[in-house]
Amino acid sequence: MNKNLRHTNRRNRLSNLFPLLTIVGVGILVFVASSYEPNWIYNWNGIRKEIKDSILLVEMHGITSGIAGNGISSQNEVERRKKIMNTASQAELMKLLQYPNGSVRATAYEGMLKKDDFKGKTDLIIQAINDTTFLINYHSGCFVWDREIGEYIVQDVLMIDDQMPPPSKNSIENFNLSKSDIYKILKEFKKRPKNDF
Repeated sequence: MNKNLRHTNRRNRLSNLFPLLTIVGVGILVFVASSYEPNWIYNWNGIRKEIKDSILLVEMHGITSGIAGNGISSQNEVERRKKIMNTASQAELMKLLQYPNGSVRATAYEGMLKKDDFKGKTDLIIQAINDTTFLINYHSGCFVWDREIGEYIVQDVLMIDDQMPPPSKNSIENFNLSKSDIYKILKEFKKRPKNDF
């Protein structure tokens, strides 16, 4: 009789704990699901530690024009991106094109375009135009807005958008694109659906 009473008490305690453990388990799952970031599972193999550290800062700060709010310089962030583009290998930059963040991907696209020995720039630019999964967090002065990667590449890096004011001769960088390449790029750029952000 005592044995049965002991088993019944143990079963009652477990049945009382089960709803509490279920609530705690569901709460943990909801918390993890709501705070999940795709970069948690990104494979960093093949990317050096110093590049990774800089990339994580680009992800956090986004892309800047070099001027922050109240006229404060954000040139250090511009220099960080330049350092990544200059020191990362083509293999590292190609791998970063798959990183789940628009600012990081835009940095990788821009870095690939600045590599003189990289062939296939036109195809890469068209890939950037069609890469709309992630947006860039772009800062200029007091303004911050989301932009498409292709929009940034065509308008700010290449400066070939014929809908924008023409850039000064000193600001145009030579990316070794022919007139037919530029025509093909602009045709693809104008074909993309317009988004209202």
